[in-house]
Amino acid sequence: MAKILVLVATNPATNPRPARIIHSLKAQHEVYAMGIHASLIDGVKTLSYPSFKKRNIFEELALYAHVALRKWDKLIYTHNRLDIVQVLQSNRFELIICHDLVLLPIVLAHKYGARVIFDAREFYPAQNDTNLRWRMLFARFNDFLCKEYLHQADAVLTVSKGLQERYASDYGIDCTLFLSLPAYHELTPSSIDSNNIKIVYHGATNTNRMIENTIEVFDRLDNRFCLDLMLVNTDEVYMRKLHNMVRLRQIEGRKISIISPVNFEEIIPFTSNYDIGFYALAPLNFNLKHALPNKFFEYIQARLALAIMPSIEMRDIVSEHNIGVIAPDFTPSSMAHSLNQLSSEQIYAYKQQSNVLAKSLNMQANQVLLDKLIARVLE
Repeated sequence: MAKILVLVATNPATNPRPARIIHSLKAQHEVYAMGIHASLIDGVKTLSYPSFKKRNIFEELALYAHVALRKWDKLIYTHNRLDIVQVLQSNRFELIICHDLVLLPIVLAHKYGARVIFDAREFYPAQNDTNLRWRMLFARFNDFLCKEYLHQADAVLTVSKGLQERYASDYGIDCTLFLSLPAYHELTPSSIDSNNIKIVYHGATNTNRMIENTIEVFDRLDNRFCLDLMLVNTDEVYMRKLHNMVRLRQIEGRKISIISPVNFEEIIPFTSNYDIGFYALAPLNFNLKHALPNKFFEYIQARLALAIMPSIEMRDIVSEHNIGVIAPDFTPSSMAHSLNQLSSEQIYAYKQQSNVLAKSLNMQANQVLLDKLIARVLE
């Protein structure tokens, strides 16, 4: 049994990837979880640090100056992250699993003999490169962090083959592929009402996800389809826009709704009552092009047919295992056309294929990989 800290820059109880790792570890190890306003986790010692307070105008100007002068420590050791230093100083962990790049320098500087696993959940130098302010302030910063600190970790994980190849080519880092798999659920595919084929999309209101594309796809679908958007509100302005788009379509008699999100643990059982899991993700940047997100595997575990645009990583799995339909391009019209061609029998056949795949693509399969990795790192 090892003393392990899982450190994340969000709430570790509700962020799917670290939450599942914590759950996998806690039966065999003494696990601590630390994050921003962390919720209690059964069987785990939970620690919190505060969120970053929005900068005032003078602090914003100072930020630009620090970036221009490459005073990167000013961006790393922000006031709220000093609590992390105190926790690392007052504990002696054997292993630290760090889930955010900006926290890695703090962990490495204060690890006191601990081994370190870094989870590169995305390609950080292109993390938010559709945003001009981010490119100006944080692109070079993240590149610096990758060059300076990634090789100091004892192991690095990542989420897809495309990211794995990019970290190898740009930084010489050999990442372990660790898919974002959910826990196994004992479910069977639900039956289909051919007059009411139920499509679900769930996720945060992030503008990069272009959820309006999903709504525009629905404009072109046969009336036998209905769509529920289960959205977590992380952007009030964008959420209002989506509500307005949905309201206009409801007035026209379309079967579309925005529904309240369920708890993280309930997502898979709740969505298993649907027929199709939908993700119309456009490749706006490198990370989105090579995305292999939590919801993709949650749809499979819920025994749904999948409907996706031709995103590289998702496309390969859908095609290989025959679990859904892939639009020929990234336009709403092509996605709608692909869905309209489906019969109820085809959709149910895809659901049955997801049922087969769900038995191997789950966190229990990842458990073996995680156990071996930790044993190797701690040797």
